Amino acid sequence: MRSLLGALMLMSVSGLAFAEQFIERESRYEINWTTGKVRFYGVGKLDEGEDSLRAAEQRAWADGLRSAEKNIPILLSSRLGSVDQSNPEKLSKLAASTISFATTYFADNRVKVQLEAPIQKITPQLVNTQAAPVALSAASPSSAGLVIKLAKGAKPTAFSQVIDEHGREMVSAKALAAAVHSGAPLVRWFRNDIAAGDLAPSADSPVISGTSERRGVIKVASSEWKPAYEAAFASGRAAVVVK
Repeated sequence: MRSLLGALMLMSVSGLAFAEQFIERESRYEINWTTGKVRFYGVGKLDEGEDSLRAAEQRAWADGLRSAEKNIPILLSSRLGSVDQSNPEKLSKLAASTISFATTYFADNRVKVQLEAPIQKITPQLVNTQAAPVALSAASPSSAGLVIKLAKGAKPTAFSQVIDEHGREMVSAKALAAAVHSGAPLVRWFRNDIAAGDLAPSADSPVISGTSERRGVIKVASSEWKPAYEAAFASGRAAVVVK
């Protein structure tokens, strides 16, 4: 009996561990497509004669923001999808949506501040949605969820275009960007499976398979697609799982 119980517990734990956040790392940046946040850091040092680390912390914040304002547009430029990009030289509004989640103090008077900002607060400066179609405007938080499973190797995108096997557009990346900038959450991406307790699709949400031969485009079978799935994307109740 004990061995059976132990086996069941191990299966349960293994099942929970199977779901992973989808994280991409590049240089000092970490894009978490499951939480919809980008993390970065800055480093500052206490100047001679200063007796409070507060000044070093402020320099670390300034260092992190200065670098991020310049580099995040470059980092995300290939990860936005089929949208009209505005290509700013820097993110002038990044500081207002950035928080600190950890601070490390070193013996040589250096301070490292780890920072985090929602991707959703960044993309309005990177994507022009003025002329975007409003086909998704009817979506609501009560829209049914959806899970699309893709094969290993598929890469996450902020605003994915969904087409069927005939090339017909099921979800417009431009309209999806407009919905997100109006307040809808980003579509979440996971590795292997969806973790229990996530707010996007519910446990009984429909699951369909798809393919993604190039970043930003997901292809699904027209026989599996339903009109309500478009609203699931627009309301942030869709999730993509990459095996």
